[in-house]
Amino acid sequence: MSNYKSIKTIFLINYIILFSGIGFSLYYAYNLFIELKENSAKKNLITINKLATKNVNDHLKHISNSVITLGNSYKKLYEKKYEYIQSKPIYKHRYIKNDKIVFYNDNIYQPDYAFKSNHVSMVRSNLKQNREIIAKELNIFHQITPALESIHDSFNFSWVYVTTVNNFVIIYPYLPYINANEAYQPTEQHFYKAANFKDKHVGWEEPYKDLIGDGILITASYPIYSDDNVLLGVASHDITVDKIASSILNETTTYKGSITFLLSKQGKIISSTDLERIHEIENQLKNEYRGNFYYRTLTNAHSDGLDNIFISSYNYLNELGDEIIAFLKHTKNIDTQIWNSEIPFFNDKLLVVSSVKSTGWILVSYVPKETIIGETETIFYRTLLILSIFITILFAVSGFLTMKHLIIPLEIINRASKKFGDGFSDVKVHYSMKNLLSNLFNTFNIMVDKIELNNQLLEQKVDERTKKLQEEIGLRKKVEEQLRLISRTDSLTGIWNRGYFCEMLEREVNRSHRFRLNMSVLMIDIDFFKKINDTWGHSVGDDAINHLVKIVNANIRKENIFGRLGGEEFGIVLIETKEPDTPLKIAQRIRKSVQENPFMIDNKPSCITISVGIANINSEDSSTTLYNRSDKALYLAKENGRNRVEEIL
Repeated sequence: MSNYKSIKTIFLINYIILFSGIGFSLYYAYNLFIELKENSAKKNLITINKLATKNVNDHLKHISNSVITLGNSYKKLYEKKYEYIQSKPIYKHRYIKNDKIVFYNDNIYQPDYAFKSNHVSMVRSNLKQNREIIAKELNIFHQITPALESIHDSFNFSWVYVTTVNNFVIIYPYLPYINANEAYQPTEQHFYKAANFKDKHVGWEEPYKDLIGDGILITASYPIYSDDNVLLGVASHDITVDKIASSILNETTTYKGSITFLLSKQGKIISSTDLERIHEIENQLKNEYRGNFYYRTLTNAHSDGLDNIFISSYNYLNELGDEIIAFLKHTKNIDTQIWNSEIPFFNDKLLVVSSVKSTGWILVSYVPKETIIGETETIFYRTLLILSIFITILFAVSGFLTMKHLIIPLEIINRASKKFGDGFSDVKVHYSMKNLLSNLFNTFNIMVDKIELNNQLLEQKVDERTKKLQEEIGLRKKVEEQLRLISRTDSLTGIWNRGYFCEMLEREVNRSHRFRLNMSVLMIDIDFFKKINDTWGHSVGDDAINHLVKIVNANIRKENIFGRLGGEEFGIVLIETKEPDTPLKIAQRIRKSVQENPFMIDNKPSCITISVGIANINSEDSSTTLYNRSDKALYLAKENGRNRVEEIL
């Protein structure tokens, strides 16, 4: 009994000591946790702010590069020589004129395009401009469209446009005529003057109200110079303040209640992640064209030469702006750092400030400390209660039995399981002392044997199935490729069959209309082919067809489309023909080559002739109408005596 009491006393003393130690440890851990949590939050905020600053910088660089690319595209097109036809552009267009501007677009077949649709428009403010300059700018207007589309689609923010020194504006997406007067005298506008003409580099125009209704914008503008260092114009790309907040700054708001905003080097507010601040920006700029809203106190702003400005209704933001601007007077940039503000509002907040290198703008983020460590006390007390109950039950029930019948056997099982998991298959467990887990030992040993056997069988089946699947996949690919080729080609000649020829014709007609490319269709028929079949038989007729195919293939480019339409009738699609008479030259060359190169019948040369019909595409053609006109031209060639070429416009 005394031994039992001693053991009980020892357990009780150990329990009290252990529980007290755990209590003091948790109290110390709680305070340490608070400190570590705050330090961790600071590191996280600095890391997030660095990444956000880099992200903002990268976005602005991408936008800068986009206007540089646009400017270089305009320069190339400007320095390219064009064929002038009575000083008119080589592309079709429509224009509307009033007493201030001339408006152009490429819409000559239907009413005006919708506002901001995927089209380009151009506005000219100089009504007395030289006709040759107008033609040159119109040619550029039509050819720079792909560059404008590509840049806008890659950075879908607002407007992409080029302003020339001649007061032309080429803009994408579409600006309808009813809005075009807002582009009057563009070289006098702030977005033109924002370009860095001194360094010939991208300049930034800080927030202003879009006159066309796209909200509050900032603009990147790049001056375009010729190789002779002559100013040609300015390429520009607009970004809405909302887009900066949603696409760039929101990545900084990891913690609940955190707010991020972007300032210029003078304290002008550019954007914010907080809706109240954004609404304040919009309300302040509602009646102002140029952005004039600052996070500055009026006294310090006036001392820095900023007059007639608007300031925030949140005075702590104005004071913070003064702190940052005062710091910038002594240093060029701010490395990402925790900002120890003297403003009372920020005493219970973590504040991080950094500079955006590409523009010198300031990125500011702050988060309430309560957000980071507010639930720590609740977690601590809950943890203490749970641990107390757990320790009481553990010491009351477990004790000696735990060590003898549970801990040691489990350790053996654990080691064996780890060894088995490391890849050793011959793993068996043994424990000499009888314990509560003896059945588990036996079950474990049986499981090891079965798993090893199943692994061997599974590996064998996987190998067999994998090999079979690979063979089936390879065979299926070969069959699919053969079927695809058979479905598209003519079995006698190896050229495209009628179905695939018509499919390719449809595609090329659509491509020709889209990119305004020339193309033609040639329809060929062997003269008196029935007489060849009736006289010499169908095998000789087949030889004649293959003879014609060889000659045609030798006289056309690989890019052109050549197919057998049925019997002795063939079709050729000549794509991107540069000269109007190219199709006729090719057709005559093929006809002469067929006439001058006989094929052999019973070792004797025999001549055949062909008739050819030509149809060139026009703006109203579909694949069907173009095909039918070439067929009519072929019929005309036969009617006029065969062995000739006829063309229908």
